[in-house]
Amino acid sequence: MKLNILISTHNQKIANIPLLLLPEREDVSYVVSFQYTDDSMLALIPEEFKREDIKFTPVQTIGLCKNRNNALLYADGDIALIADDDVKYTNEYIDTIIDTFANNPKTDVALFKIKTRDEDPPMKRYPISKGSYKVVKGYYPSSVEMAFRLSSIKDKVSFDERFGLGSEYLNSGEEEVFIKDCIDNSLQVDFYPYYIVEHPYTSTGKKYLTPTSLRSRGAVSSYLHGFSAYLRMIKFSMFTALRGRSNIFTLLKNTMWGVAYERRTRKERTSYE
Repeated sequence: MKLNILISTHNQKIANIPLLLLPEREDVSYVVSFQYTDDSMLALIPEEFKREDIKFTPVQTIGLCKNRNNALLYADGDIALIADDDVKYTNEYIDTIIDTFANNPKTDVALFKIKTRDEDPPMKRYPISKGSYKVVKGYYPSSVEMAFRLSSIKDKVSFDERFGLGSEYLNSGEEEVFIKDCIDNSLQVDFYPYYIVEHPYTSTGKKYLTPTSLRSRGAVSSYLHGFSAYLRMIKFSMFTALRGRSNIFTLLKNTMWGVAYERRTRKERTSYE
């Protein structure tokens, strides 16, 4: 069983990628999708990429989801693991991923855990035991926790390019939308309480209430819950305003904009881009 590690990086961050690479092993290869905005960035391509197990694909686009979809296009293994340019792997983590899929043939998409430094708190509140993925308040899967069978995903599910960093209007939410697309395509999504990647603790779960993040929240709610997103965003705005985190007019204006935008643009998207 072969694992592709799909690495998305942008401009100067290409210099970080050699830190992710493990010594070569027959069951692992890398797809590096390099988004660059200027040809001068091509001079930053590391010498370490001259390895048989690395497929390097530069692309002049903007947006994290476009970058991930480009990496997915070039994947050719049995399993794919979503990676960022600031994480760390070990051979033990790779073994865990491969063994999980080998021992659980019905799993199409597996969600795992991020290991933080010993002196840091856990990255998030994870489910206690393994099982079929369920939406649980306070638990939102991160992209670097996701691995999947390529045969289950290819030509069926991609990352929705309306969402995520670098998109035109929405700076987050792509993971939740991706998981919903998987479930809607009758794929089996399971959580396994195993560490597969290391990353320093960040408080990204406590997002700042910027206009873009509020629009993203509204759009994600619309994608997940349909028309009831309007009521959900009214409730969210009222409780958030009562806690003094923002004023209700700003909250309603931006979350409702996100709901309306998602509903208006959904039909323009094909199932696989």
